Amino acid sequence: MPGPPPGQGFGSPGPGTPPPFYPPPPGGPGGPGMPGMPPPKRSGGGALVALIVGGVLVVVVLIAVVVVVLVSGGKSPEEQLKAAAADVGAARALTYKGTLSGGTDTLQGDVTVTKSGRAGGPVSWNGDNVTLLSADDKRFVKGDSAFWKRKLPSTSNPYFLSGQQWGRVGSSDLDLDFSRLTPTALASKLRQAAILKTKPTKTSVQGRKALKFSGALATFYLSDSDSPELLRYESTFPRIAADVDVKDSSEGGTAVSEMRNQVGELKDSFDSSVRPTVAEYQHKLCNANSSGCRVRGKVRALTTTSGSLRVEVRYSLTAGSYTGSDLGSCTTSVTLSGSDGTWAECEVRSSAWASFSRGSNSRYYQHSDFKVAGISDSELASMQSGFSQD
Repeated sequence: MPGPPPGQGFGSPGPGTPPPFYPPPPGGPGGPGMPGMPPPKRSGGGALVALIVGGVLVVVVLIAVVVVVLVSGGKSPEEQLKAAAADVGAARALTYKGTLSGGTDTLQGDVTVTKSGRAGGPVSWNGDNVTLLSADDKRFVKGDSAFWKRKLPSTSNPYFLSGQQWGRVGSSDLDLDFSRLTPTALASKLRQAAILKTKPTKTSVQGRKALKFSGALATFYLSDSDSPELLRYESTFPRIAADVDVKDSSEGGTAVSEMRNQVGELKDSFDSSVRPTVAEYQHKLCNANSSGCRVRGKVRALTTTSGSLRVEVRYSLTAGSYTGSDLGSCTTSVTLSGSDGTWAECEVRSSAWASFSRGSNSRYYQHSDFKVAGISDSELASMQSGFSQD
């Protein structure tokens, strides 16, 4: 190493003597009063780190990268749910293709629900193939004779059954609240899932890439696309597991028109939930050697309705015993209101009765059966006009 410059000793510097100085190595920074390397410029893109590698100063720029995970289309999960909610909320109707359950009843098939909560479609109800129509808190089902014989009481003799017929069922027979499945109701559930920041997992539905949003009570499947669509809905109350077809104004209008036309068919429907009975018969109205026999009974209806009921009454006679030979029948109609009952009367006229009345056996049995109207004229008109809300 070269020695100190001439004229400078190794002792403590005296007054006014500058401290010893050694020239910097080539490329090194200058000492006091000497020019050196300018300070490095700051970069907005990252931090500077200086490393000495093999005696060479290396400056490394570290750039911080922030990664934001987005679903397809650049939308966050919350935005996906909100976009699907807007699409569903603007729909005129939704068709659920799958399983809908309420109470002990299960529907499988295609059920369309309108904006106002009217619903209908071809379904399998607990294994029976029927057509459903629900409107204004009234449930109607179109089924064949075999179906209705199982639904009507075992003591009933449904003389009026023939082919496919519309019948009204009670709310206890089909405990499903379709107001929970309207476009507005489902859109609200989607927005709630967005508020809760439900996170999705990737899956597929109907052969399409989808995002599954699972919550405590409901699960939504949205298309993984720029314009997310609701593809499937599952819930625990009511119990739903169905693909969803969101119908716009045109498609929904067709579905609404079909329901309105079906309401017109209800004019000849019957009510399977009402159980009329004959509280008492008037006796001694039939004579020997006669061509006919008058039957008169007081009809009451076991129902909770406060309105009037239009009831068709069918009386029939059998000879000698309850299961004896048929002597003929007659039909009349009455309107029931209140609990006191109404007298219904008609005359059985037949060759069988005329022959029986001339014989030695004078004992005969009276039978009654009923067809309760499924809907009144005023209810029918109100139901049809109600579709204007859809």
